[in-house]
Amino acid sequence: GDKMKKTISFIIAFGILSLFASCKESLNTSTSESESTSVIPPESSSIIGSSNNSSNSKNAIVVYFSATNNTKNVALNISSYLNLPIYELEPVNPYTSSDLNYSNQNSRVVKEHNDSNRHVELQTVSFEGYDEADYVFLGAPVWWQELSWVVDDFLKLNDFTGKTIVPFATSSSSGFSTRRHEALAFGATWMQGQRFSSRATSSQIETWIDGLNLNIK
Repeated sequence: GDKMKKTISFIIAFGILSLFASCKESLNTSTSESESTSVIPPESSSIIGSSNNSSNSKNAIVVYFSATNNTKNVALNISSYLNLPIYELEPVNPYTSSDLNYSNQNSRVVKEHNDSNRHVELQTVSFEGYDEADYVFLGAPVWWQELSWVVDDFLKLNDFTGKTIVPFATSSSSGFSTRRHEALAFGATWMQGQRFSSRATSSQIETWIDGLNLNIK
């Protein structure tokens, strides 16, 4: 009787241990598969501000400043459609929502607009692929009927000899002029600027790009 009970207890215990080990192995396998299938390799051409896109050598790059992400969305569309490296112009002192309050005469943008000596320092104006680029897509929001002055240093501190700037901008309704900026970019050839609304679609952006007839390779 006692011997039989011990044998049965041993069999039950062994069965439970075997079942636990089997479940643990199954769980580990499932977790590993889940992790491996969730890893998506990054596309170097769409990593904003990355210096790791030398493998995607192109004769064009996308450079932009975006205050409220509208210009960023257009820039990302251009980069994706043409498979181009993309870089963001980032102010050392970023703009807050209150800074962008155009109706407040004491806001940062209004004060900067009224200051002929305004200067917005950028974290960097040097980007990989710039030297090889024949075309520079340059985007910014429209501020007072021109590209935001945040792009000024990028234009002043780079040599654009032999390069063509393709300007684009976003605004709710206002068009823009590039006249002031054309004087800042040494050696640059400027194409006609294109304004997009904050609700610009990919198809609208792609149609504009196709109409430019650029020799991007």
